[in-house]
Amino acid sequence: MLRFVEVGLFFCPFALYGLWVFLGRSFSARFMWIAVTGLTVLAVATIWYGLARSLPPQDRYVPAHIENGHIVQGRGVAP
Repeated sequence: MLRFVEVGLFFCPFALYGLWVFLGRSFSARFMWIAVTGLTVLAVATIWYGLARSLPPQDRYVPAHIENGHIVQGRGVAP
């Protein structure tokens, strides 16, 4: 599975370049606004998710572990 991801990441720039060349022939202002809007939404969602899921600076992360045969999920613990 890891090799598939690595190969996919390797070929991603080539595929994007091919898409750019293909769309360059029939480029329109409408497509540009759709792309800019999509990238803006993606950036805002990424920042929001990162801020919503982060631990406060004073908390210490306790990784997942096994207690009494059950998996205890990782969590942040206040000092």
